[in-house]
Amino acid sequence: MTRVLVGLALGLCLASPPAPAAEPPRNVAEVASATFVLGCAAHVGALDKLRERLQPGGDLYLPRLPDSAARPFLQGRPGEAYIREDAGVTLALVPAEEQCAVFVRRVASKAINERVEKDLRSAVGRYFTIQAGGRDAKGALTSRFIDLVPTAVYREELVKKHGSEPAGLRVIVTTSESANPDLQAIITIGLRQP
Repeated sequence: MTRVLVGLALGLCLASPPAPAAEPPRNVAEVASATFVLGCAAHVGALDKLRERLQPGGDLYLPRLPDSAARPFLQGRPGEAYIREDAGVTLALVPAEEQCAVFVRRVASKAINERVEKDLRSAVGRYFTIQAGGRDAKGALTSRFIDLVPTAVYREELVKKHGSEPAGLRVIVTTSESANPDLQAIITIGLRQP
């Protein structure tokens, strides 16, 4: 399973553009999506490499939150959280569970959903088919699923290299316009269930 994750991550890393150097703040949906795509999505199965890139001097550097401030994002699990204060974007890493998520303080649901899908298509469209995977609504929360299915050529490479059928990946964008005014979106990625 880990080899397949690393193989999927390699495709994401190869397709992701290098991080831009010190650019002015963009709108929140752009910042959140870029943080997710270049951070979480590009490092599936390789969170140690993402952690290195987030450190001072790294090309994805973000200031690390103190443990007390990171606690709500980690939900009691060991990990780290990094913040882009000007945009209200926090990236949380839980290495033991291979989890990475981006939390967004204030963003319109439609804007974040559209931007994440657009950025995924741009970054990994050569290796993955980006498909709407449905929606799930629970109270004030709406989760939109975006499936990343390896393209035929890339799928064949993965099967040849790892000897098993890749499951693909699922991005989940959970939003709420009313549940919590200080947290309106969470973006995560993991293996897609067959």
